Amino acid sequence: MVGQERVGERVLLLGNEAIARGAVEAGVQVATSYPGTPSSEILEAIAAVSAKLGIHAEWSTNEKVAFEVAIGAAISGVRAISSMKHVGVNVAADPLFSVNQTGVIGGLVLVTADDPGAYASQNEQDNRNYALASEVPMLEPADIQEAKEMTVKAFDISEELELPVMLRLTSRICHARADVILGPIRKEKRQAKFNKDPMRWVMMAGRSRPRHKWLHDRMQQVQDLVENLEFNRLEINGLELGIIASGVSYVYVKEAVRDLGLDDRVSVLKVGTYPLPRTSVTKLLDSVKTVLVFEEVEPIIEQYVKTVAFDEKKQVDIRGKLSGDVQRQWDLNVDSVLESLAQVMKINHQHVPTERESLVKKAVETAPPRILSLCAGCPHAATYYALKRAVYKLAKGPAIYSGDIGCYTLGANIPIDMQDTNYCMGASIGMGCGFSQAGVKEPVVATIGDSTFFHSGIPALINAVYNQARLTVVVFDNRATAMTGFQPHPGTGITALGDKTKEIRVEDMAKACGVEFVEVVDPHQLDDAIAVMHRALKYEGVSVVISRGQCVREVLREARREGVATQLYEVDVGRCNGCKVCITMFGCPSLTWEQESKTVEIDHVLCSGCGVCAQVCPIKAIHPVEAE
Repeated sequence: MVGQERVGERVLLLGNEAIARGAVEAGVQVATSYPGTPSSEILEAIAAVSAKLGIHAEWSTNEKVAFEVAIGAAISGVRAISSMKHVGVNVAADPLFSVNQTGVIGGLVLVTADDPGAYASQNEQDNRNYALASEVPMLEPADIQEAKEMTVKAFDISEELELPVMLRLTSRICHARADVILGPIRKEKRQAKFNKDPMRWVMMAGRSRPRHKWLHDRMQQVQDLVENLEFNRLEINGLELGIIASGVSYVYVKEAVRDLGLDDRVSVLKVGTYPLPRTSVTKLLDSVKTVLVFEEVEPIIEQYVKTVAFDEKKQVDIRGKLSGDVQRQWDLNVDSVLESLAQVMKINHQHVPTERESLVKKAVETAPPRILSLCAGCPHAATYYALKRAVYKLAKGPAIYSGDIGCYTLGANIPIDMQDTNYCMGASIGMGCGFSQAGVKEPVVATIGDSTFFHSGIPALINAVYNQARLTVVVFDNRATAMTGFQPHPGTGITALGDKTKEIRVEDMAKACGVEFVEVVDPHQLDDAIAVMHRALKYEGVSVVISRGQCVREVLREARREGVATQLYEVDVGRCNGCKVCITMFGCPSLTWEQESKTVEIDHVLCSGCGVCAQVCPIKAIHPVEAE
């Protein structure tokens, strides 16, 4: 649907697909990204139609590079979009705080997919702060139709003001589905042309000073533009309470107002832009004595409205997160908004659960608690087991495991319990250097994934070698950016379009960084993997072990496509002595403990046939299932 004309038709789209469609309708010619939930599907949807529409789409090595590629295209006069999850903007912030001053020629849109509630992230940071700090306009859609429309508009605004425009999404917009009315696809293809102007494009001491003034001069134009933009709307109805709601919170507010019967008692200001429409805010403050603000995640609007009220000498009670009337953290929903509204309006509201809500609650109460674990057959589980055995063999006590972002982060959970830190992409190696240079007595092991290694592990590895750290780096190479949807990366030799390209090998990069101990192991060959890791741990300096095994989900998919049956394993219950080593040290989720027989069993629904458990078992009680 993303690349088909079908003007005026109503089609069902994922929120991220709607963003992709908006970019296509706007005539985007370059699309870049680094995969990260909840943003990944934007680039995937564009890439799927890029050959047909003449769009360059790429998975870049990290978000900074992705944004810089988009900037290069935009200052050459073509329209470009760069999409990433909220923490990715931290990586891209450096060029953001320069392109805001140089400006652009072609439209440039930076999509930040925020994750209120931190459902798939290490934090729930609010990237509206980046728009405020970099002084660039930002749009925030309330629903999926508006997400598409805002994307188109963002390109137009960007070119009108010669500024990049940020588009803030949240998880519920990214991953919800709704009907979207399609608009026309812009057919114009611009010829990229870069006009040299060192005083504008070369940001260096002296030259950047006048560009900062240029940016400030643009701010009044931005303010004038948002005052009349269709994404902001003041609905004056009742005067008992004024509500300001941004993004998807507006949808929750409308539903809660209806459920509480407040339609004729409250007025609502829908906000879809930053900066806010000051005129509309002032009109609302003139109309009511109390204002309640709903926004995700930080009280940015609430603080702004307080400032406007102070400047305009309005005696209005501004309430929201800071006053404790709206939850301070996590994502909002209809229930939380309804509860806040009922409290402020002093309505005794008793929520009566629907039949579906009651069934969900019963299911949650009935289901046993479950710890997130690696998939059955995941090569990372074997890697952790081999590493654990190598550390035991070293006999120097427990190691310090400096962790990173990816599937292998689940190694923090029991029974693996081998992730002592986890901060951000690539931090495992950098922080491992810190442990080493601080002089800790324990062995230091940095664990990092293959995609993350290319993303931001290489500079830290160079630092480790250059500054003579003693550190073992284990690269968990499962041949994909698996946690976010199996996107390719430079180590796979495949592009975003599925085309073959140069495969950049982790071991070659490690050697190029100056590492002298570099070895590749197959984690499914446990004895060999343990021996190599043991040597790496004893090495005086920086050692790198690449543990390479294809993601089990991809292995099973390929087996199904080729009609190959999975080799299952079973436990000889007569031989099993109940030592539980396979459960307590290895921890494959297909292994279960049978209390009655005091033995281990293998769930054949989950078993992938990797055979690692048979190698783990100290008495060889696990063996392949014989073919019938």
